[in-house]
Amino acid sequence: MEVSLSPLSAAEIAADLLVVPVREGHDPGLGLGGVLGQVRFTGQTGEELLLPRRDGDAFRAGAVLLVGVGAGGDEHAVRRAVGRIAPRLADYPTVAIDFPHPRAVVEGVRLGGYRFDGYKSAPRRGTVREVIVLTGEDAGADGRREEVERARIVADAVTFARDLVNTPAADLVPMDLADRARTMAGTYGLDVRVLDAGALREGGFGGILGVGAASANPPCLIEVSHPGDGVSGRVGLAGKGITFDSGGLAIKSLAAMSTMKCDMAGGATMLAVVQAAARLGLPIGVTAVVPAAENMVGGAATRPGDVLTHRNGRTTEVTDTDSEGRLVLADALAYLAESSPDVLIDAATLTYSVMHALGEDITGVIGGDRGLVGELIAAGTRAGEPMWELPLWEPYAERLRSEVADAKNEGGNLADATIAALFLRPFTAGLPWAHLDFATTAYLDKATDLGPAGATGVMVRTLVEYLESRSRAGA
Repeated sequence: MEVSLSPLSAAEIAADLLVVPVREGHDPGLGLGGVLGQVRFTGQTGEELLLPRRDGDAFRAGAVLLVGVGAGGDEHAVRRAVGRIAPRLADYPTVAIDFPHPRAVVEGVRLGGYRFDGYKSAPRRGTVREVIVLTGEDAGADGRREEVERARIVADAVTFARDLVNTPAADLVPMDLADRARTMAGTYGLDVRVLDAGALREGGFGGILGVGAASANPPCLIEVSHPGDGVSGRVGLAGKGITFDSGGLAIKSLAAMSTMKCDMAGGATMLAVVQAAARLGLPIGVTAVVPAAENMVGGAATRPGDVLTHRNGRTTEVTDTDSEGRLVLADALAYLAESSPDVLIDAATLTYSVMHALGEDITGVIGGDRGLVGELIAAGTRAGEPMWELPLWEPYAERLRSEVADAKNEGGNLADATIAALFLRPFTAGLPWAHLDFATTAYLDKATDLGPAGATGVMVRTLVEYLESRSRAGA
């Protein structure tokens, strides 16, 4: 899909479809005010009205789609409104959109119109060939073009993450994920390194090996880096990469297991973020590390009571094989910390407790550095991806005490998101660190304004926003 800018007015553009916002109680122009009164279209959020062109109409497009945006119209409302109608645009080869905020328009079209239908025998055929963003007389300004290109790159990254998460687990085992990362790295000039099971054993990655022990598909660790300019600092990203989670010997129910292809959403997110950083040419260095494994059942499976030794020498007694994400993230964080990045950020579909606490719209964030947590929350606000800080409550660390190892990997059902973060903290080497738990927000069972059911790609836009902010600050 090509995205272009045009200085033409809504009345002048000759596209197959013209999309026009209507604020509640306002006349959209184009001589359509009387029509709205006849059909009782008020401009409330969610209202839509498609009007084919008739002789004498004050516009040249083949049809006009009026979209209610309510009383608002800020960037987030525009993104959601455009995303909501994006699936309808596939019926028109050229679409002109007269909404403000070009960045939000492009993201709304790309994300709301996303489809993952390659496995269907008869995928939907229609597609938009060109989207024309009407921006008025400044359409040729460099800032506008850069804004649209930035939105296109970020939307590509979100789509990349969604595609990985939506891929059936049989077609994306750990080394498949590594191959996808290699291909992506080759395309965008990134540095890539993959540690196979042998290298993991030599490197002391006991958490990753323990989780992947029962699978016929061996685990690996994927490292992809955007070097930056060498002087603007470096951010380390770790993303949980469990390509399928059966729960191990603590096997999940069928209902809980049915969506577990999504358990590598953290890894997909971090690969997408480093891709976007490279394509945007950010001066800041970014390294993404993805510990990839299948948590399966078999004679070689890690047993409750087994002790694993992690990359930094710390030991864990496994008391719940279904609390596996923190085991692989521990190795990844310890590995990243060895190169002393300025900050560490991890993301994972980690705990059920964050689901109950924050629901399907809000991502949980926990960290030992309040400044970093605040910067991430602010980036999420700018990106339209809300976050909420959960406490790193020190007294709960006692619940991880083990009689036979440095810690155990679970501390009961209560406050599990906080306890998981407390488990991860010793692997961060005291560096500024934040942990994102998006167990609900990364994968949804129903469509939203910004995409169909399935993978959401949430936190890609937020983390890119954060990296851009650090780059502007010269950190």
